[in-house]
Amino acid sequence: MSNDTPLAGAGLSGFLGLLLLAAWPMPVTAASSPAATLLLAGAPAPGAAAQRELEAALRSALSRPAPAGVAPSAVAALDFQRDPAVTAREQERAIAHLQRSGGHAEALEARIRSGAMLDEFDALLRRYGYSPTNLGDVLAAYLVLSWEVANGRDATAQPDGLRAVRRQLAGPLAGVDAVAGLDGAAKQAQAERSAYLALLATMLARELEGGKDRARLEALRDSVRRSVLGSGIDLRTLELGPAGLVAR
Repeated sequence: MSNDTPLAGAGLSGFLGLLLLAAWPMPVTAASSPAATLLLAGAPAPGAAAQRELEAALRSALSRPAPAGVAPSAVAALDFQRDPAVTAREQERAIAHLQRSGGHAEALEARIRSGAMLDEFDALLRRYGYSPTNLGDVLAAYLVLSWEVANGRDATAQPDGLRAVRRQLAGPLAGVDAVAGLDGAAKQAQAERSAYLALLATMLARELEGGKDRARLEALRDSVRRSVLGSGIDLRTLELGPAGLVAR
């Protein structure tokens, strides 16, 4: 799901030391785990049982090929409508995180605040049949982009696989009450936060791939892999194909 939009030149040189995922505070523990990332600001902190249920759902989803279809009720359970106030809040969270990282990327901050960055993410999702206002679809894109970074791969070589990943996740995520039970504002906040994390990691990887600092690139790839490994998912053991993200 490579992003070849103008974001690639948006001033990331100040963020070469930024290793992403769990990038800004959220009221859950183990925030480096993507399972923790799914339950965030605006929602109560999950109990241990809910956390285990969510991690088990993710592992189960990626342990088998994508189904041929998804029940409309499962898709609907993860839909939300955008509230401009939530978008504005998440924009400022993203900008505050970038500023705390110590870099100077005024052009990137301007793209976030103007809405251009989120617009480009939305267009990227729609290109492959994803909905930017469905939490399951956004989290599927988050996983795919993380897989790209961790493995140095380009998911667009497998368009059928891209479409399959959203089918892999929709049913299992809709079956987790702690996810499907989030209100619309919490689903939107999680989706937009995940969008920024995924795009920033992807943009940083693209910049490093074009340079000579292989050590930093490998450090980023390892960081992304380890963040997802916290949920028991090793991105380097998965291959993207017509059945989705499945074991090699």
